Amino acid sequence: MFWNSVILVVPILIGQCLIAPMAAFGFENIRWRHKEKLYFLYLIVMLMPTQILLVPNFIVAGWLNIQDSYLAIILPALFHPFGVFLIRQQLKGFPRECTEAAALDGAGAWQIYRQVVHPNLKSVMAAMVVLLFVDNWNIVDQAVVFIEDLYRQPLSVYLGSTTSNLHGMFFAASVIYMIPAVLIFLLGQDGLAKGISLSNLK
Repeated sequence: MFWNSVILVVPILIGQCLIAPMAAFGFENIRWRHKEKLYFLYLIVMLMPTQILLVPNFIVAGWLNIQDSYLAIILPALFHPFGVFLIRQQLKGFPRECTEAAALDGAGAWQIYRQVVHPNLKSVMAAMVVLLFVDNWNIVDQAVVFIEDLYRQPLSVYLGSTTSNLHGMFFAASVIYMIPAVLIFLLGQDGLAKGISLSNLK
C-alpha cells in the first residue's frame, strides 16, 4: 500500500511540474481574448471541495473506460489549478523587460519560456511540489471511489480503515506513512518559504 501511494503521487508531481509552468506562462504572457474569464473559471475548480468533483470525474472515467484504475485519480490531478495559480502569482512580478528583450532578439514564445522564464521558477516550483505532495499523499476519497481492490489502495486509505484494536500496526504504518512527507518538507523547506514569498501569498 505504501508503493501504491508512491505510484499515485510521483506521476502527478512530474505532470504538474511539466504542465503547470507552461499553463501559467500562457495565462500571464500570451495575449488572447477572454483569457482572464477562462482563468477565473479555471480557478473555480480549485475552490470546489473534492467531493463535488468526484461525480463528474467518475462520469468522465466511465467514458474513458478507466474506472478502477489509477489513471482515474492521476489524470484529474495533473490539471489541478493550484500549481498554475501559484506560479502565475510569481510571474506577475517577473520583469517584463526580460521577455521583451528576448522577443526583440527574435526569440519565440517557447524560447522565452524555456530559456528566460523557466530557469527563474525553481523556488516556486519547489513550493508547489511540497504542497502538492502533501495534498496527494493524503488521497482518500478518490481512492475509495475509483479503486475497488483493497490491496491496490494507497496507504492513506488503510490508515483510515485500521481497526482500533490494532494499535501496533496502526502506529507502525503511521511512521512509514510519515517518513516521505517529512523528507519532502526537509528537502524543500527553503524553496517552500522563498516560493510562497515570491508568489505574494500569505
